[in-house]
Amino acid sequence: MKKNLVTLIALISLSMSGCSIIDNNIKVDKELQKKAAFALGTTPEKIKITNRGADIMKVTFNATFNRRVFQCYYTGGVIITSDAICSATDGKAMPATSQCNALLKAAGKC
Repeated sequence: MKKNLVTLIALISLSMSGCSIIDNNIKVDKELQKKAAFALGTTPEKIKITNRGADIMKVTFNATFNRRVFQCYYTGGVIITSDAICSATDGKAMPATSQCNALLKAAGKC
């Protein structure tokens, strides 16, 4: 019984490895624009996607918004993915709309 369980877990793990690489190959830029737009507090049509890449666990890409480049990534693949997480490459603060949410407002942080 234990041997069968270990075999099953190994097969599931092997079948799921590389999911982010597959996801990167099948996702179109419009889907990445949506993820980046949500992270940056804007709309997808204002985002340009470049420099896409992937490893086993995450998809990376650059999102250009208002002539600024942000490095973004998300994890998961094909079926379930996370939201994008982006950071500015120019050392300036993130767009104000992406920094302030209800919790930060309640805490007086924005």
